[in-house]
Amino acid sequence: MHPLAVPTPRVPDALRHCPFTLAEARVHGISKSALHGPEWRHVFREVWVHTSVADTLSVRIEAAKLVLGQDGFLCGLTAAWVYGVEVQDKRGLLVWMGRHTGDWRRVRAGCLVREITVEDSDLDVVDEARITSPVRTAFDCARWLSLTEAVVVVDALAHAGLITRESFAAYVRSHRKLRGVRQADWVAQLLEPLTESPMESRVRVLLVNFGFENPVAQYVVKDRAGNFVGRADFAYPEQRVIVEYDGSQHWEQRRADDRRRDAMREQGWTVLVASREDYYEKPQEFLGQVRLAMGKAHAA
Repeated sequence: MHPLAVPTPRVPDALRHCPFTLAEARVHGISKSALHGPEWRHVFREVWVHTSVADTLSVRIEAAKLVLGQDGFLCGLTAAWVYGVEVQDKRGLLVWMGRHTGDWRRVRAGCLVREITVEDSDLDVVDEARITSPVRTAFDCARWLSLTEAVVVVDALAHAGLITRESFAAYVRSHRKLRGVRQADWVAQLLEPLTESPMESRVRVLLVNFGFENPVAQYVVKDRAGNFVGRADFAYPEQRVIVEYDGSQHWEQRRADDRRRDAMREQGWTVLVASREDYYEKPQEFLGQVRLAMGKAHAA
């Protein structure tokens, strides 16, 4: 070895696969200065991980558990993710950590720390991590996120059977003094447990925000003899207008959807299909199509 070369520090197996604290590193002979080397990635204060470990939310949660302490807990989008909710908000890449009101802690890089008032019944334990209960998670997301993304989270929690319309509405009614409760009221009105995907939630909120009534979710279309024809994402039965979101990725599923929609059209329904492009790039054009279809129904 060249006399000026710096030996590569040994990587203990115990530190190779999951996050660890500075204290754990020192136990295995790794100093704080060595942790600034290329083998390690700094997650947040006093917590590192080996660079071979992917930077995923599950890894961040494991890291968060190392610093939560006795009074800390996971909340918001991180809690929703733990319960299986797909999140799109860019803040979902942060670990949302809750602290009891008055328990001020320094904000750590990679974390979003919330100081909130919770009761014992608001907290559960999942994978050895303290976490807000499903209904409290729904309530907090309903207050903290945009209206649309709040409905995405609350719909998903309800669809998974973790909350109900009644339990969520009752929780909102019983926490009137907390900030953001007015938006939570609106989310409670929009909550639809039958919604099957985040994009369906987004399309439904788009319709309501444009001024349409809240459509009927998962509406069953039948023929004149009462036979099943198909199930629609959303329907306005009085106007016989159906709105669907096309998230099909496979040719076979798309063909099946086309046949189902054609069958519903044969029963006199107007079927409009929104794509991802319609929602994110041309929402006004799509809403105009819905308005035209609804107008024709009223004129008929």
